[in-house]
Amino acid sequence: MIPTDPIAPTADAALPGATGPTRAQTTAPDAKARPDRELSPGATFRGLHVHSRLGAGGMGVTYLASHPILQMPLVVKIIHAQRGDGTLGAEEQVFREAHFAARVTSPHVVPAIDAGFEGGLPFVIQRYVDGIDLGELVTRHARMGRPVPLPAVVRLVADIARGLHAIHQAGVVHQDVKPANLFLGGGGEAAVGDFGIAREVVERTDDRLSGTPAFIAPEVWAGRRVGRRADIYALGATAHLLATGRTPFPAATIEEARRHHLETPYQAPVGQDPRGAYFFSVVERMLRKAPEDRYPNADAVARALSVIVERLPFPDRGGAFTTRFGGVTVRLVVGDLAACEGADVVVCSANHELRMRQGVACALREAAGDAVEVEAMSYGPVAMGEVVWTQAGRLAARAMAHAVSAAEGAVCLQRCMLRLLLEAEARQMRSVAMPLIGAGVGRVPVDLAGKLIVESIRTFAALRPQAVHEIRLFALDEALRDRLWSILEAV
Repeated sequence: MIPTDPIAPTADAALPGATGPTRAQTTAPDAKARPDRELSPGATFRGLHVHSRLGAGGMGVTYLASHPILQMPLVVKIIHAQRGDGTLGAEEQVFREAHFAARVTSPHVVPAIDAGFEGGLPFVIQRYVDGIDLGELVTRHARMGRPVPLPAVVRLVADIARGLHAIHQAGVVHQDVKPANLFLGGGGEAAVGDFGIAREVVERTDDRLSGTPAFIAPEVWAGRRVGRRADIYALGATAHLLATGRTPFPAATIEEARRHHLETPYQAPVGQDPRGAYFFSVVERMLRKAPEDRYPNADAVARALSVIVERLPFPDRGGAFTTRFGGVTVRLVVGDLAACEGADVVVCSANHELRMRQGVACALREAAGDAVEVEAMSYGPVAMGEVVWTQAGRLAARAMAHAVSAAEGAVCLQRCMLRLLLEAEARQMRSVAMPLIGAGVGRVPVDLAGKLIVESIRTFAALRPQAVHEIRLFALDEALRDRLWSILEAV
């Protein structure tokens, strides 16, 4: 298969400034400054505490950071865009991504908060989406041998279409719509991110091929004028991938991909029911070769899908302190997590070193044995948002999951929850026992931690798991259990 990374995220496709918590420098740094320097965990950058590296791409490196006063997580992107002579490009080029993102106001678009130069480093600061990207969602389902369930796909694609419409109405074409640049928040909403190779919506011919091969529209391959309907085509390819686990035009080379996108008609899968048939008819229109034959705008896509969108599962109250979200039962339990029985996996609220010497983690180590801590620490240090799986030692469980969910205001709780539950599903775990992760040493307020956990469980339940059917949330006393119950009732 051809690579799914963008073909041409060059300095020409880089990024423009915005303002935010701190005022950005408005003049370019010395050309001798090294824009390829990386930040280290624990460093301070523009007053933000850097926690861990999130990832890297052709345009730069991203980090998870937190604001010490607001105690909120943020994403810092250090941009690597350069001219051919190694100097930084003009500010309009370097900060185009931030400029485009700052134009848009939508709950389905990741906004830019700040941009500028700091110590010779061009940077962009963005809102952090507490969840996972759709590329990870597809990959995890592929490992389980099944695609993302259609009702979830419909809801995600409708959200992304709304985000793209807001982007287009702000005068921007995204140009790299694909699962890795789209995000599922723990609350079930989806958002568009990464404007790294976006451009003005003004239609013009461009002899550079920009984008990701599996999602590039025919007019882009042909070097014709490119407009917002190229993003609709890419969203159609993404929708097909989400719903089937395969790209609509599999190819082994760039040239084969070009030929398929230009010449091969899209063959929609046979719908298993009327809802599926309707969905793929929408995808078919999005993937038509001629731009004028597609939907006129992304809002029309969202409206077309609205007739088959299913809401996230409502809570179905069971017995005392028990509720269900679809096929997943949530039970609130007062007791000692370390002494629980009947759970396949016990969750430990972990720090980035995976040392089990405080709070619930310490109690679990004492009950399970030191070997569990030794095994966990062999994987550390890990970034926030990661979940490490180990043996359960002497605990009455098959495994222990160490969730690094929060520290000093940087909350990755919903990212942890989605990864934890999806991996439990992949491992055929039926029952999960967990504390109120993040609310201890992580300093997340109890009510907020409870809300984020419950939202994540509901989002996971909407993915229609086949193995995980019970989640037991442990409270130290009845007062905390009652508090969590009020949160469950408010969902």
